[in-house]
Amino acid sequence: MSTHVPIQIATLLLLDEAGAVPSAGRWLLAGGEAALAEGLARSGVALDWLPFDVRERDLAPDHVVVRDNIGGAYECVVLPVTPDRRLARRWLVIARQVLVPGGVLLVAGANAEGAKSVMADARSVFGAPVVEDYRQKHRIGRFVRRDDPGGLPSWAQEEGIGPGSWQQVDLEIAGQMVTLETQPGVFAADRLDAGTRLLLDHLEVSPGSRVLDVGCGAGAIGIAASLHGASAVDLVDANLLAIAAAARNLERLGISGRAIASDVFDAVSDKKYDLIVSNPPFHQGKQVDYSVADRLINEAPRHLLPGGRLLVVANAFLAYGKQLGRVFRQVETVAATRQYHVLLATDPR
Repeated sequence: MSTHVPIQIATLLLLDEAGAVPSAGRWLLAGGEAALAEGLARSGVALDWLPFDVRERDLAPDHVVVRDNIGGAYECVVLPVTPDRRLARRWLVIARQVLVPGGVLLVAGANAEGAKSVMADARSVFGAPVVEDYRQKHRIGRFVRRDDPGGLPSWAQEEGIGPGSWQQVDLEIAGQMVTLETQPGVFAADRLDAGTRLLLDHLEVSPGSRVLDVGCGAGAIGIAASLHGASAVDLVDANLLAIAAAARNLERLGISGRAIASDVFDAVSDKKYDLIVSNPPFHQGKQVDYSVADRLINEAPRHLLPGGRLLVVANAFLAYGKQLGRVFRQVETVAATRQYHVLLATDPR
């Protein structure tokens, strides 16, 4: 199987359990890695895949139908658990909606990522599982969509969980009250995180400048740059749920800009900007992961116009200042709290 990381345990459990399910009809995979999509397709399943990460999507095998929305009814829905319980809940409700009567839901994930809670949520939507097992610190469950599934739990009506619904978050951006719409699975979906707030409070944008927001989430930073007078804003994120939210917010607010699915600079490789701004992610699951920040800092000079600037916010314990100093001649701390630092880098070496 073609993948850039070791195959996850949840993928192996789901592939094993899928072997006990008749492969007739169409199957739907919600999220997960390319290795899971490939394994299901190789087993003879006619698969629609809605990936959540552009890096996994770009590894999709030719015999998998990659979709950005749901179409039709399905005999089986496969749901790898994510640490975001609200995202899992949204997909449990969607699964019950799109499964034919008698259709199967397969769920698996690590206990450390909330699989036990998601299994409880699945019971409240589908009833008792046909199969539930605990292996290698993971849980695996098989549920069946009943002919008369009964009512849904109260949380199924919450904004962002009900299919087609969006969460609304009211923010003060560039001196204006702005309502963003977002959804589970997007970073800080129900609020503006403290790091981004500190960055926005110290964001300076020259009128008419070109701005790139890396790791845009629902688009708060890029939208702020536009409200400050940027003539063009590009918003990029590897999270496809974030890109959907950012694109929606640009359109709703009438802001001229682009929301582009991209692994850091990959999709804007030929573009240059006056300002690159970012609150880069530093977690991969529960592990500290510097890969996005490393690429952001090391590759930024190739995407800056003469006199261009890189502005980042980071947790105080992350040593971005030293790395920035190896790439740029001028590095300044423009704001600091006990938890976050905002760093400005100019004049690439």
